[in-house]
Amino acid sequence: MTKEMRALLQELEGKKAQVRALLAEDKVTEAEKIMEEVRALQKKANMQMELEAADDPQLDNGTPVNSRTDAELESEYRRVFLKGLRRQRIGADDRSIISEYNRSIQAAVMHEGGAAGIPLGDSSLIVPQDIETRINELMRSLDDLSQYVRVETVNTLSGSRVLELDGAMTPFQVVAEYGQIQETDNPRFVPVRYQLVKRAGYLPLTSELLADSDQNILQYVTNWIARKHVVTKNTMITTLLGGLAPVPLGDLDAVKKVLNVTLDPAISQSATILTNQDGYHWLDTQVDGNGRYLLVDDITQPGRKLLFGRPVAVIANRYLPSVVGPPALAPIFIGNGAQLAVLFTSGRYELASTTEGGDAWRRDTTELRTITRDDLVLWDANAAVYGQLDIS
Repeated sequence: MTKEMRALLQELEGKKAQVRALLAEDKVTEAEKIMEEVRALQKKANMQMELEAADDPQLDNGTPVNSRTDAELESEYRRVFLKGLRRQRIGADDRSIISEYNRSIQAAVMHEGGAAGIPLGDSSLIVPQDIETRINELMRSLDDLSQYVRVETVNTLSGSRVLELDGAMTPFQVVAEYGQIQETDNPRFVPVRYQLVKRAGYLPLTSELLADSDQNILQYVTNWIARKHVVTKNTMITTLLGGLAPVPLGDLDAVKKVLNVTLDPAISQSATILTNQDGYHWLDTQVDGNGRYLLVDDITQPGRKLLFGRPVAVIANRYLPSVVGPPALAPIFIGNGAQLAVLFTSGRYELASTTEGGDAWRRDTTELRTITRDDLVLWDANAAVYGQLDIS
């Protein structure tokens, strides 16, 4: 990449940052004027790249013959990412690596309604893919309730997805020989609209921690992001569940009726039973006529329990509190969460740090800001039942 090209890309990134700042202040008209400059610079950059490709025999279709491999690019970007965390200077070469990495993973800046070239959100570093994978793996070990709903990764701040409901199927029709076969039931497709919400928080990092090894810094940051995002998603999901109409469930026979009668058989077969600690303790103490506990181990997944053949999930009382009573009532949700709700997410974490904003200067710390975007949408309210289980 030539010096002129680096300067052009640096100018382009600067204009984009101005647009983001104006949009954050709802100054749409001013942002649109600068956005025209962004479009012109982008066009100029594309043309410059074509010229460099035509002039340089080492380039093939605009791509260097000896370009970085994915692993090399990942390593280079991780180095730049750590420089950003430590608030070290990000030079022009580093910025070109950031742009190249974002293009390679298609880390789209959020576009409103899919309108190209209108970046929204703050100027941040995208978390490297290997670190993002580590965060996701850690979240799965932290009782993440999003594993029970449908998750859709999207690239726009708002829009819709057409999803198929598990509708009641009809049997094949009787057809006479040489008779015309009539159309049977078709899949039921339902449009589901979403509007991603920006969610953010910050983590103070001490100067001593930033002087530590890369591995220790990344472990500290990934643990914090994973735990923070699990708490966020769990709160979103339990809030949605709490909005369903509650049904009194006096005993286990009432739970059986939900599984056998209330829910569609297709939903019932794939149902999960979710309750809080109080509800789980009550279920765990129930026995049959022979004194055998009704909760049994799931031999396919150690550590998980089954009730009437359905997996039982438990969440802390602080997320799903019981009604003290009398009577004491524990929340219990029975159904298929993947049919009940859809979690739309950007699938990315944006990080930025400062030593001057907030309390960072007074405390001699670096404040690490994390942004993620998602939206939880109710899809099929008939896919689950919100019961209040009498545990008195």
